[in-house]
Amino acid sequence: MTVLNAFIEYWYLTVILVVAIVLTVFVSVKAAKAAKKSRSKREKIIEQLRYENKTRAEFANPTAQQILSAEPEKLVDGIALNLQADLEKQADMVAAFENLSKPPKYIYALYYFITDSKEKLSEFFKKNGKPLTGTAKEAVESALGCKVYDLYVKQYQAFDSENEDVSLIQTEIDASDAAFAEVRAETDFYELAAAYIKTNYVYFTAECEECD
Repeated sequence: MTVLNAFIEYWYLTVILVVAIVLTVFVSVKAAKAAKKSRSKREKIIEQLRYENKTRAEFANPTAQQILSAEPEKLVDGIALNLQADLEKQADMVAAFENLSKPPKYIYALYYFITDSKEKLSEFFKKNGKPLTGTAKEAVESALGCKVYDLYVKQYQAFDSENEDVSLIQTEIDASDAAFAEVRAETDFYELAAAYIKTNYVYFTAECEECD
């Protein structure tokens, strides 16, 4: 019996073999894509950690001149990352946060607001709670303007479990998220937050004792 005759006689085995080959190729391609995606995520995380370490070090002991001349995003990140590092050294981070002077406290809250609301405003409230969200409300009003503040207050009340007068209705949250996305697209949060730092730069310099 020739090979060709064998394939013809046992055609079902040929079909099984072809299907097995196709599945093997499919699984291999899928695994390769998954590995590439995983590698890309790792590289982004490593890149972010390098940026944070470098920026934290750059603003560990900032001078007034350094603050006033800094690029907005790097300034906000650098100040906030150092505040975070200082708070993490404390036995009670919440108490230490509450004891911060108002400008550092506001910038710390704004940093997490800007970072955690990149996708949606509601994501910030899902990831954070009081006292951070309460402080962020004051900080948004002081630094980011009334449009952002109005949207913030609506979701702040909706996500506040202690507020029985306002319900969390998903359709309203979705509408608020969409409105926030439009405002964010036309507003440079980092620039506004950096302007707040520069206006209150004395609280963020290495010589400032009120920040302790």
